[in-house]
Amino acid sequence: MNREVRLHFAGQPHKWILYAQPIPGLAPGSRTCELPPIGRAENSPGWSPPRRTEPWVSGQCIVSRPGGPRRDPSSGSNHVHAIALLHVAACVAIWLLATAAVRAQSFGTAKDKVTLLRKLPALVHLPGDSIAVRVTGRNDQSELARDLQSMLEAEITKDDPRLRIDEHAPSAIVTCRITDFSHPQPTATTRPSLAVGKNAAKTQSYLRVTGSLSIAFQTRSAGGAQLSSDNVTAKYDREFDSSGNSVSEGVKGTVTSAWKRVTGGAASEDLNPPTDAELRALLINRAVEKIAAHIVNTSETVEVYLAKQRGALDEGDKQAIAGLWERALETFETATPDPKPTEDAYRLYNTGVAYEALAYKAEDPKAAMKYLDEAAIDYGKAIDSRPGEHYFLEPQRRIEEAIAHYKQLEEQGRPAHSAHSATTHRAGGSTSPK
Repeated sequence: MNREVRLHFAGQPHKWILYAQPIPGLAPGSRTCELPPIGRAENSPGWSPPRRTEPWVSGQCIVSRPGGPRRDPSSGSNHVHAIALLHVAACVAIWLLATAAVRAQSFGTAKDKVTLLRKLPALVHLPGDSIAVRVTGRNDQSELARDLQSMLEAEITKDDPRLRIDEHAPSAIVTCRITDFSHPQPTATTRPSLAVGKNAAKTQSYLRVTGSLSIAFQTRSAGGAQLSSDNVTAKYDREFDSSGNSVSEGVKGTVTSAWKRVTGGAASEDLNPPTDAELRALLINRAVEKIAAHIVNTSETVEVYLAKQRGALDEGDKQAIAGLWERALETFETATPDPKPTEDAYRLYNTGVAYEALAYKAEDPKAAMKYLDEAAIDYGKAIDSRPGEHYFLEPQRRIEEAIAHYKQLEEQGRPAHSAHSATTHRAGGSTSPK
């Protein structure tokens, strides 16, 4: 005879039936446990009374008894029934987790991702179409100076084909001086392990890698007039476990790093401690990007994740992925706020992403600054409501850098040109602000 198991979830009774009769396609002696699809609770559309014998299409659990003659179903077996009930419990747990994942706001396992083109206008207006780069440092930093010069020349000219390197008669000269380069030996530590299990290690080894590169630079015209000057510092500070997974963002970061290692979703330098050469190149690249942002219009692609939830958030995500940022912003802003601040933080985060995307598309620097301010507000609210979500941290840092850039541009008092219009002007064209 069939056995019924009745459980309650969210105040609604749910019924599972252990079928004693054989099901076509299954081995003799098998027993099945059928789960209703998500949302098909008793008293809901599509639910059938116990006499239903056809299987549902999802959630089938099979308990098979290995070899031997088939037993009389009427006699039953407490052992088999106990195993079947355990499988029922496992199916219920999976079903509940799936239901919770659908309803809760989060980034999910299969993340929605958009690519933003982050554009920042130059802080100086170069007087011509040629430039020279000169780097100095201590005697033992000659190789570092050569690499820095080479990478800075490439970064400055990559987005403007009209701008060229000219060592003999440049229109402007960028002079850099390496003031500090630090790359101490990695620090090894041992702490109690978070692993569980009878044979799990009691301790875990960690390796912390740090480094920094500081540079003072000036930009002058061929006649000696100073166009800009500043100091930039690039830093690196991350910790890795003995498997090479980054643990700088806590347990969640460790799990994410391990998942990327399995799926191949990240570069090796993000998953393993960098070698001395890799750390050196990384620091140079970060410093070069900061220097170039002062001198020329810069652009970089930034991958940004979107939070997910069935309903308004997912609809806004589709619009954002399609590049319809104005519509996505309206969708996120008009969505009903979640009564739980920790859950509504994801809606605020998505709203911030929409504002940031609009800022990078704006031709008018004042409009860009306004969008960036709005993005900073929404990102800040999201972090305040859910400080443990590490995906909220990088956008806030990115926005703060962009706002500081535009403020410095405003303080210098030069005519405000967008990254697009300034490049066109140097190429001999002209544009009118919209």
